[in-house]
Amino acid sequence: MKLDISKQLSKLMRDNNLSQSALSRATGVPQPTINRILSEVTREPRRDSVVRIANFFGITPESLYESGGAKAARTPTAETVEEIYKRIAMLSITERAELFDRVSTNLK
Repeated sequence: MKLDISKQLSKLMRDNNLSQSALSRATGVPQPTINRILSEVTREPRRDSVVRIANFFGITPESLYESGGAKAARTPTAETVEEIYKRIAMLSITERAELFDRVSTNLK
C-alpha cells in the first residue's frame, strides 16, 4: 500500500519522539523542508533530502513512501550501532539527558 511521505515521516518522527528541529540537526535537511514535507506542501522532496532522512532512520528511501516499510527495511548491523551513536552525539545535553532517562526507565 502506497503511503504519502508526509504520513510516513510523521509516524517515524512520532515513534522516535523527534521534533522537526532535532531531525533537521541530525540529517542536515533544513527544518523548513521537513515542515513542508509534513504539511504536504512538498509531496516529492529532493532525492538527497529523502536519502538523508531515510539513512537517519536506518531505512531505504523507498520505504518512506510505503506503509510498514520502515520496520521491514531495518537490519541490525555494526553500521546501525554507529548511526545510533552519531545520532546521540548530535543531541543537545538536555536531549541526551532525556533520552538516557527514558532508556533507563524502560529497562527497569
